[in-house]
Amino acid sequence: MLTRLINLARQLAKALGLPSASPTSSRVPTADSQLTFLIEILQATADSKGNAEVVYPLLQANLDKLDDNLALLLRDWATAKLAEVEPEQAQGIAEVIFYFSNRIQEFPLGSRATNLEIAITGYEVVGTVFTREAFPQEWAMTQNNLAIAYSDRIRGDKADNLEDAIAFYQAALQVRTREAFPQDWAITQNNLATAYLYRIRGDKADNLENAIAFYQAALQVRTREAFPQDWAKTQNNLAIAYRNRIRGDKADNLEAAIKAYQAALQVYTREAFPQDWAMTKNNLATAYLERIRGDKADNLENAIAFYQAALQVRTREAFPQNWATTQNNLANAYLERIRGDKADNLEKAIAFYQAALQVRTREAFPQNHAETLFNLGLAYQDAQQFTNAYHSFAEAIETVESLRMEIVLGSAVEEDKQKLAEEWNKLYSRMVAVCLELNYHDQAIEYIERSKTRNLIELFATAKLKPKAVTENITKQFHQLRQQWLDAQRNLEDSQHITQRRQQLDDFIAREITPHDPNFRLLEKVQAISLEEIRTSLDNQTVIIEWYITPEYFYALTITSDSQQPDVWQSSPEDLKQLQEWAYEYLKDYYLQQSHWRKQLNSRLSLLAEILHLDQIIS
Repeated sequence: MLTRLINLARQLAKALGLPSASPTSSRVPTADSQLTFLIEILQATADSKGNAEVVYPLLQANLDKLDDNLALLLRDWATAKLAEVEPEQAQGIAEVIFYFSNRIQEFPLGSRATNLEIAITGYEVVGTVFTREAFPQEWAMTQNNLAIAYSDRIRGDKADNLEDAIAFYQAALQVRTREAFPQDWAITQNNLATAYLYRIRGDKADNLENAIAFYQAALQVRTREAFPQDWAKTQNNLAIAYRNRIRGDKADNLEAAIKAYQAALQVYTREAFPQDWAMTKNNLATAYLERIRGDKADNLENAIAFYQAALQVRTREAFPQNWATTQNNLANAYLERIRGDKADNLEKAIAFYQAALQVRTREAFPQNHAETLFNLGLAYQDAQQFTNAYHSFAEAIETVESLRMEIVLGSAVEEDKQKLAEEWNKLYSRMVAVCLELNYHDQAIEYIERSKTRNLIELFATAKLKPKAVTENITKQFHQLRQQWLDAQRNLEDSQHITQRRQQLDDFIAREITPHDPNFRLLEKVQAISLEEIRTSLDNQTVIIEWYITPEYFYALTITSDSQQPDVWQSSPEDLKQLQEWAYEYLKDYYLQQSHWRKQLNSRLSLLAEILHLDQIIS
């Protein structure tokens, strides 16, 4: 049987002229070896009924064959094979492909992005046999699993993937009704809620309300008495939704989140479910860190205690990534701590951030690396260790600028992109403030310019500009190489592989694009401008006055053609407050009372000049 299927597969591949897509492995398997492997893994899946202990070792021994070609091969082979066999045999083959898709979707090794594409292909093939009309229950199960795969999918547009996932969950619920299949209905309600929790399209507040409603629906069946573990999982998910909720009173939402986390911990005990217990403890700690009600000092002490409890399980040896996350969170709590000696709290915060950075390296977790460096810089700044703060912020900025394309195009959630942009703006603002504290006035100007350049480049990237004067094929190859680099980072592949992907992209741009579009590289990386370059662009009749706003003050930096360092003027906190009030009134009238805005324009601009101390600065 196996030999006959292998021969059939080889004949089919030759007849169909299977394409050779860019493989995700550097070792390209031969067509015969990959066809043999496909049949072998399907046979092992059939014999073991999809037992992971049988299937996973075989997958691990053939990582080089888990590439994009395998998904193409699976679709083409299965489509032709299913068309020629009897219906009963087709159902058996579809069942085997379903189990294989489940296993490859959860397989922890190889390329996560590729594994998900293979799983999606398998589910789509299964759906051609298990139709809603003929096999409604199996069809609904396949729709649910396909939705899970699209929720996790790395390739393609994240917003599109989540819309597909929602559609597949909703399709599954047409069969998985509460009356006919209550347990399956509850599973899909929980999954649908999670898709809405992270949805990009639509109104964010509406999405969170839908998530809460679907989680609450799932809990009607997933009771503590009937399904305690599922009940705890949904309680934890519901808590996350309440913590992020936009509507309703923020304090009430955080109380609801705390209540749901505490409910989950009734089942998620350290003895029975140590990993889930530690996850929920970490989440509960974050809710207490943000809590509005109760005594602030007590809330922070609770947060610290819960983070420390989570670290009893989340050790560096067993769960390095989770350990680093909780170390970072614990540092945040000590940074805000009210009780205890302030200097001691800052030293502890610094130590925990430094510990987190042992795992959150630039190579392995670049975005987390930048986040923790920023936090570390804040701690150093609070401790008046400005030189250390400068070095932390500088390294964070280098990481952010190197990852600009990943942050703009790769973030999972649109609100995350906005949050990241706000955080990075704070990073530059803090760096400017530290430079001014250290009298690095020339570097203050340079970081101001880098901040503006970064924002402009992100607008270019968001617009998805294409290289000019090159063929469509070159453009397509560029997007493929860039996507492979982004996939490697999202997929947490080893740092050497990520570096290789980036080098391949850089080499391609230099070889195929730069000769035709020399300026395209400028859109790929922030190019800093020095104070000397700014000075040399000025004549002796021109002066640049640059205002910059930080959380405490605003500054005016004056540059002339013969300035060795910018002249720096600093506002008072009262000046900043007046400027904020002026901006609020100005914009309110501009948007709501245009006629009044016009009448007041001259007087308002005069007031602005006073607030900015323009005469004093010019003189």
